[in-house]
Amino acid sequence: MLCLVVGLLRPDVNAQQRLGRTIQQLPPFADPELDRHFQEILLHMDRFSADSSMRAISGALQRIEPERDLEAYYYLLCFRAEVLYYEGLFHEGMGDLDRAEALAKELGDSTLLSNTYNLKGLLHENIQDNRLALPYLKDALKWFPVVAKARYPVSELHHIHGNMGSYLTQLGRLDSAGHHVIRSLELAELADAPRAVAVAWWSLGNLALKRNLPDSALHCYERSAEVAEAKRDHDIGVDALVGRAEALLMQGDIPAVEPAIMEAMAYLERHREGIGLVTQRNAHRQVARVVERLGRPELALEHMGTWYHIDSLITKRNIRSALALQSELLRSDADLALERVERARSEETLERVRTSRNLIVVASVLGAAILMGLYLVYRSRQRAKQRLSELEVLRLQQERIIAELRIREEVGRDMHDDLGAGLSALKLKSEMALRQEGDPSKRAVWSQLANTAGELIANMRQMIWTLSADQSSLADLVVYIGNYARTYLDDHGMRFELVAPEEVPEILLTAQERRNMLLVTKEALHNIVKHAHASEVLVAISCAEGLTISIIDNGDGLPRHAELGVGNGIRNMARRMEILGGTFRVESPGPEDPPSDQGGTRLRFHLPLAANKGSIVPLAPSPSPSHP
Repeated sequence: MLCLVVGLLRPDVNAQQRLGRTIQQLPPFADPELDRHFQEILLHMDRFSADSSMRAISGALQRIEPERDLEAYYYLLCFRAEVLYYEGLFHEGMGDLDRAEALAKELGDSTLLSNTYNLKGLLHENIQDNRLALPYLKDALKWFPVVAKARYPVSELHHIHGNMGSYLTQLGRLDSAGHHVIRSLELAELADAPRAVAVAWWSLGNLALKRNLPDSALHCYERSAEVAEAKRDHDIGVDALVGRAEALLMQGDIPAVEPAIMEAMAYLERHREGIGLVTQRNAHRQVARVVERLGRPELALEHMGTWYHIDSLITKRNIRSALALQSELLRSDADLALERVERARSEETLERVRTSRNLIVVASVLGAAILMGLYLVYRSRQRAKQRLSELEVLRLQQERIIAELRIREEVGRDMHDDLGAGLSALKLKSEMALRQEGDPSKRAVWSQLANTAGELIANMRQMIWTLSADQSSLADLVVYIGNYARTYLDDHGMRFELVAPEEVPEILLTAQERRNMLLVTKEALHNIVKHAHASEVLVAISCAEGLTISIIDNGDGLPRHAELGVGNGIRNMARRMEILGGTFRVESPGPEDPPSDQGGTRLRFHLPLAANKGSIVPLAPSPSPSHP
């Protein structure tokens, strides 16, 4: 378990971060209001309240002058980096830590420098940059002084050793990992840090499992559970109890494994309010692995379902929290920049007034000529400042657009990595259960569950495609719709023909335009497969005076005088095109119309692209499909 904060966090909301016994407490800052801000920040961080922590940090940043209050600025940057770390904004946190490292070097404080390297190592580990994670943790140990001093919580030596041991265990370097974990345990006991002691025993249990020593692992997990229960650190307690069950399984004590799992789950249920969602999720995933090895696939599937449910909640919460935090961070930085500009302008104005008065006294003989010169200089500076202000506003707008694009890409990656992994696991488990199930009724349920998971995976990939800024051109949309139609109709045994322009204008579409055009095409193809009894479908795409998609089938068709409101599917397609400012038209011939001239049903979607009208090249009209 990784510990970023030095005053180890507990689920008790009344707890307060503090320096341990191994670090000498320096006096707080002389400004009592600034110290009050720091205490408020630490309290909110102790409660894992990201929004409140960011507001408190912003208030403290507005009270200091970063160019002069270097030490206060250092602490605030580290605190903000820690909040960004817990909210998953690793790259933004790394930017704060880069500035904090430069400040620590300028202050010449090895305690602060060691703290920065510890935080950087953890952030690099979480963004999968293993090449830099280990060197930073080594630097943190190297720079930690013999007598450490700090005003507010920073990384202590037992935290750094514990982080190093945990990371080396993951890399399989077990001898080095054992040295660091044991050292962390010794230092945590010396610092009277019960949570760190429980974490160290739990890490030793993990290390023993890696070494295939179940007896030692069982002892370590039980010791961790005792310390955690005594100090009400229930998140460590449930990890230790689940680890104990895995150690019993490795030991071969099969009858004791299931009671141990039941004890761990009962403990989790009893103390659920004091256990974080991430710990609950990881506990269910580990239990699923244990019971699967026991030969209980149905119980393993139940725990994997709980894991998936909790993981979805965490993903949704992290996305919302990350977006809010990103917005708060940008707004805070903009407010600080504006305040500094206003302060500089005020100082410059005062200085200019003083200079003007002195010049008037000294050069009163020159009179009107000098006053006119000063006026012209003043007006020139004002115009220059106005131009600079306009450029600054433009730059901020561009940065905001870039930030929004980055957020969309990160949301897409998170959906693929987290939600996609969960759905893939659900589909795999369902298929495994289907192969093992003999009851036809249960096989039907497992088959439906696997198909549903597959459909959700396909829908998620389409959502990720619409969020991607790398595929936002008109040409990308034409290719994607053609590939989707071909695959979908081939799966349902229908002949398919695509007519599209050889050259597509270089036009960028919004995410809403791409998504709605894809959805109306999907809805139209779905209606053909489900209702039209057609054997052949033609999709004609034209870029003349906008984007036009015509879908023609040789099926039964609609009644000649059918209204646009016939069925929810047609209403939905019309509503989506109306939202885009486009048009939707459906045509169905009567029985007297010859089939060779009219398809069973003609659907026409037209999206005007007025802003890019000059780049659109008119194309020849597309032919209709022939009938068998």
